[in-house]
Amino acid sequence: ISALEPGSAANPHKFRNQDYESLRDGCVKSGSLFSDPHFPADQRSIGMAPDADPKNAIRWLRPKEISKDAVFIEGTTGTTDICQGQLGDCWLLAALSSLTLHPTLFAKVVPSDQSLTESYAGIFHFRFWQYGDWVEVVVDDFLPVRNGRLLFSHSRTLNEFWSALVEKAYAKMAGSYSSLKGGNISEGMEDFTGGIARSLKISSRTPLALWKLITASLSRGTLLSCFIQVANVREIGTVTPQGLVKGHAYAITHSDKVYNKSGEVFLLKLRNPWGFVEYCGPWSDKCKNWDEVDSAEKKRLELIKVEDGEFWISTEDFSTLFHTVELCSVNPDSLAVDEEGQYSSPSSWTITSYQGAWVPGCSAGGSSKYERSFWKNPQFRLTISELDDYEDEDEYSADEEDGKTDALTLAPTTKLKDKATAKPKEKVMKCTMVAEVLQKYRRQKDKTNFLQIAFHIYMLAGESKPLGQKFFSSRLPVARSGKYQALRGIRRKVRLNPGTYVVVVSTFLEKEYHLPLETCRQLIFAEDTGGRSRLTLPQTVQLLSSLRKLQVRLCGAAWLLFTVSPIWDEWFQPVCVCVCVCVCVCVFVCV
Repeated sequence: ISALEPGSAANPHKFRNQDYESLRDGCVKSGSLFSDPHFPADQRSIGMAPDADPKNAIRWLRPKEISKDAVFIEGTTGTTDICQGQLGDCWLLAALSSLTLHPTLFAKVVPSDQSLTESYAGIFHFRFWQYGDWVEVVVDDFLPVRNGRLLFSHSRTLNEFWSALVEKAYAKMAGSYSSLKGGNISEGMEDFTGGIARSLKISSRTPLALWKLITASLSRGTLLSCFIQVANVREIGTVTPQGLVKGHAYAITHSDKVYNKSGEVFLLKLRNPWGFVEYCGPWSDKCKNWDEVDSAEKKRLELIKVEDGEFWISTEDFSTLFHTVELCSVNPDSLAVDEEGQYSSPSSWTITSYQGAWVPGCSAGGSSKYERSFWKNPQFRLTISELDDYEDEDEYSADEEDGKTDALTLAPTTKLKDKATAKPKEKVMKCTMVAEVLQKYRRQKDKTNFLQIAFHIYMLAGESKPLGQKFFSSRLPVARSGKYQALRGIRRKVRLNPGTYVVVVSTFLEKEYHLPLETCRQLIFAEDTGGRSRLTLPQTVQLLSSLRKLQVRLCGAAWLLFTVSPIWDEWFQPVCVCVCVCVCVCVFVCV
């Protein structure tokens, strides 16, 4: 997207058609403070039933009514500023904590032209990335308060309000505060940067290789977070003997190394968005390990013995205690970091994105266990021809078996514990590709849970489109995203031989989101951007009849529905049936 094109960071779309400058100027001219009609200061914006106890009633106050010393940003932003409130959105705040380490990225999300003093009009604006475009969201500064304290995100100093207002703007975009309960760190990272995120199993790397990868990623501006996986829902929020919270998102803010009597110690610095509950194991703030470190080194590492949610941990202990690292590359070129964390030579990336929908009875074929219908899923063809400018090990492995979701059988991978005895993998020249599939607007649509989705990549050998049942029944994919997951987005970085491929995106169950049409008196159509339009039953029957005729003309070819733009634009994008699931597929190809 060019700098001034609608949807770019410099010229974002106006959410709810609200223009910040005109609204602010109007309030300044009239001497009034802005009140947002699209996100009112009442229980509807909270999205939860009110507390039955009158003592816990929520009041909506402006910052200057909460703190007489209220400021938008006090000095400069820092990771110690953000604390989580009574809302399960640690995933969002961990991503926001990571963002504060990058001033340029932060200014893109939080424009600097706003304050609680100069030209104050009770209105603020923020920018978020949404499925290929940047969106500007305007909010008033009424914030929910209970017993004199902010109910949700807040600053540790209690008089700084930028984080609370960012959270409010994101909640408005999602529909309500309650819509932010539970999420994946990568979701927040992508929406704050427009980048592409991927998950890394910590057990797949040795501690030293992991430290090198994290160090290189941080130096390239990559946002990093991590968490401890839980065995069941009851474990979420429980604290380990080492003071770590299970199922909770932590931001990785720095990496460094120190020397003691035993030699080099590789360290990572983590941040708990709560602002408290810290790690108490080796190399924690008050641990005796620091007694062996020179005072100048401790000063350089900014070792502070206070419970502020930020702490150091050795990479060895980190690898034992944590399960997953989430990496969000702000631009495609930052993805070119090899498994040892070394920079590759400069490379260029081609970005291609597609948008479409799973339509029941047409392009919703389910997983590959549905052999008769899998071919109906959306198919995206791409050709990669130029090899990488650097050598690397083949990164693809089927680290997650699909089990019942897929009938595929792939070669087992080498486990970490066997790496010492395994033969070194041969360095090969291939083409790097990052593929991502996003479910659009699921969080906004009546708080519907995400569907279980995955994608498979097949190599073509001269086949013409569309590909039918026979092709998929006789071929195995060369790469896949892993098991079906109920996430907003799934992504995978793979290295493939030059050639032509087809990417097939699918849901776990065939028609798992289908609503019985015979029980519907009317169907809701169109993307819900400014309200919902309704069709009468006769209009619906006529439209569905036209769609069926179109499907017959195309012989059920889901491929054509996604590649022949005149047909797709005319029939499907403007009239996406409510039972469809809109998707956005992004592919980064290193050339």
